[in-house]
Amino acid sequence: VKVFEQFWHRGTPLQEQIPYDPGPEGISGVRHSIAKLLVEGHVDEAIARRLGMNVRTCRSHIAKLSVALGSNSRAQLGYLIARSGILESDS
Repeated sequence: VKVFEQFWHRGTPLQEQIPYDPGPEGISGVRHSIAKLLVEGHVDEAIARRLGMNVRTCRSHIAKLSVALGSNSRAQLGYLIARSGILESDS
């Protein structure tokens, strides 16, 4: 317990979450696939299963997409994905 207490007092709080910046080339391939499945109406579990990833990983990608697009809700995220044009490269 003493060791824990010593490290606890030396520790620093984590900084606030750093916003995701997709960069000039756009979003990653995985996030592009997730965005496409989101606008098709799939739930997190179905998206994760289709892409062969853990649901928590999928939700992390969705959260980063939300931050990148400035979304405050799932409905707004779908709207912003459609409006942003990030899925237009599928054509």
